[in-house]
Amino acid sequence: MSGLNSLVRAIDALNEHIGRVVSWFALIMVLMQFTVVLLRYVFGLGFIPMQESILFMHSLLFLVGAGYTLLHDGHVRVDIFYGSASAEKKARVNFVGVFIFLWPLCAAMTWHALTFVGQSVRVWEGSPEGTFMPF
Repeated sequence: MSGLNSLVRAIDALNEHIGRVVSWFALIMVLMQFTVVLLRYVFGLGFIPMQESILFMHSLLFLVGAGYTLLHDGHVRVDIFYGSASAEKKARVNFVGVFIFLWPLCAAMTWHALTFVGQSVRVWEGSPEGTFMPF
């Protein structure tokens, strides 16, 4: 059992580190958006890579930051099951939520998304912005 506990601690430590790094994307994303707007509307310059990097940072912020939020109990839950529950009941609710709802939903979304990804790869779909991302 101590091997499992050390694995859980290692995953939590990795999650903590990743969450702290990714949290800086929020500030960088705001500064990048400010820069894009300033360059575009004040100087008449547009940089597609900068504009698309904001989308990538936004995606990383939410997708990678979700584990950090879960680690710190920051997700929204239904108080009827969770509010005054004991630690053991909260662990059960988390277990059911992850294994019965979250993972099957992620698996189904991945399975269905593969069709679209495959189509995109087959036609060499690029960025709608034109010149930035060839794939």
